Amino acid sequence: MADLGGGVPSRVDDLEGGFSPGARARLRFSGGADLFVKAVGTELNPESPVFHRREAGVSAALPLSPSWPRLLHTYDDGDWVALAFEAVDGRTPTIPWRAAELQSVIHALERVHRDLTPCPVSGVPSAADRLSDMFNGWERLARAPSLPAGLGDWPRHQLERLVDLESRWVEASVGDTLLHCDIRSDNVLIRDGGGAVFVDWPHAAVGVPVLDMVCWAPSVVLEGGPEPDELLASHALCCGADPEVVTTLAAAMAGFLVERSLQPPPPGLPTLRAFQSAQGEIALSWLQRRTGW
Repeated sequence: MADLGGGVPSRVDDLEGGFSPGARARLRFSGGADLFVKAVGTELNPESPVFHRREAGVSAALPLSPSWPRLLHTYDDGDWVALAFEAVDGRTPTIPWRAAELQSVIHALERVHRDLTPCPVSGVPSAADRLSDMFNGWERLARAPSLPAGLGDWPRHQLERLVDLESRWVEASVGDTLLHCDIRSDNVLIRDGGGAVFVDWPHAAVGVPVLDMVCWAPSVVLEGGPEPDELLASHALCCGADPEVVTTLAAAMAGFLVERSLQPPPPGLPTLRAFQSAQGEIALSWLQRRTGW
């Protein structure tokens, strides 16, 4: 890392935020550009190094753009994985969301979707493949020996219909855009000079742009932003999306959030289930409005 920065760091700023259990820091160098470094090992969470490797593969293949950080170096000893990126001079969005700032991020995401259509990176899986073990929450609940006590009355009574609606998500997700698939406020940086940068790409997949918006929408509401349908209407590539596609993807996202929120917390991520539960309530309310059930 010292070679990348031009010597030994003159300052290391540890960074907080996000859900990764690993280390995140900005390395400052007197003789070169700053670096952002993230690192994690299997002892902290067995899946996190896998995510870092995925992110390295995608980031290394992305074309140069101000919309995402440039990967400079990867370290991988089979246990610990570290990634070094060009540091972005910016900050995470203000929460609760400010209307102008949110609109700026949405416009930036529109540009990302346009720039990454068709997908310029080879070997990236389809959304159907990438999310196959995530977007089956209602089915998993229906197959369980008994329904968990924490499952609310509405999904409990509508479970058969939710399983049927969720089953159509693969077809609904088909597209040729490289998607981020994990847009959240902690994965966005607002540049000091304006514009948004989208970071953390381990879940990237090829699909339809509205999928990114559907997955993002519950957290926007949770953080003081507009309701999901209003959010989707503000994205030029999503405002005309087929209503059935949106409802189907919303059902799949709601099932993921609800089912996962009822599981024990994964190693090193003690706050994740509460975050999923809060989003799940929002996603369920959205789905109730869209289905009229």
